[in-house]
Amino acid sequence: MRFSDQVHHPLEKALDAQKPLWSEFRVEYGVMEEGWTTARAFFDDTTAVDAFLEYERSYNRHMDDKTCAALMIIDYCYVFMLATIPLVAASGIVPDLAPEHVALRMFDDRHEHDGEVHNVRRADIRYLSRCFSTDRASLGHHPDATLLSGQGALCDAFRVAIENHFSVLVEALAKRSGLGRPALWRLVADAVAGRWLEVGRHLNCLGQARQDAMRVVKHTGSPLYNKQLHFFDLTLHDDNRKPIGSWTFRARGGCCRYYTVAEGALCSTCVLKSPAIRDAELLEKMRKHVALLTGGQ
Repeated sequence: MRFSDQVHHPLEKALDAQKPLWSEFRVEYGVMEEGWTTARAFFDDTTAVDAFLEYERSYNRHMDDKTCAALMIIDYCYVFMLATIPLVAASGIVPDLAPEHVALRMFDDRHEHDGEVHNVRRADIRYLSRCFSTDRASLGHHPDATLLSGQGALCDAFRVAIENHFSVLVEALAKRSGLGRPALWRLVADAVAGRWLEVGRHLNCLGQARQDAMRVVKHTGSPLYNKQLHFFDLTLHDDNRKPIGSWTFRARGGCCRYYTVAEGALCSTCVLKSPAIRDAELLEKMRKHVALLTGGQ
């Protein structure tokens, strides 16, 4: 259910504009209804958090509490960052992301990735507040808007909103699982950078996306800050050293701990890999991908 007086509201327009990105779940704004819960209520509900952790453990009964917590925050970040970063990057809008003003409706689904179908946990997102921050002068006159001084200030507002939203969840998972708070915040920062990179590719503004993402995660004193997280570029060459193409990757600052489940199974850009091994493996994957696209020519 939407607000009765929502016509021409900037947040509604932004949500409509970015709707093609949200094929896996709904992102909307409106009022609280049956079947929904606020993010704050979810974070504070130990039974609900434990159930989510057990959902993660259902994939491998040997998974320890720390790994379950890491995977849970990664899953939550997947939904949260996809629901928010397109609004920031494309529409210049940061919604009110206080956990009391964000409603969730959890569901399980099946998702295809690289030809394989996986069970996933997702959530529809509903913004309960009309309020938003923006760097767009054309939107700043709206009574629900807080007009900011520019793109940098918008990124700063988003960073603060992320910190405020996730602080309760990080605290709950740290106490429940024993996984350190810095480790959990590193995973949140990884999610910010990774999603912003994908949105930048979609909007054809990769350079700006890289800059904005780093502005958010590299603020000194922020729990999102760590030295390891960064972007890097790799160029693939043919046998004659002629460049075939270049790609941008995110070097992770955090670890999902999946290697504790499947021995030696490190993510392609895992913080535990040496850069030399990481780059060599990525270049080989790029080479195979190009060969597949070109039919081996």
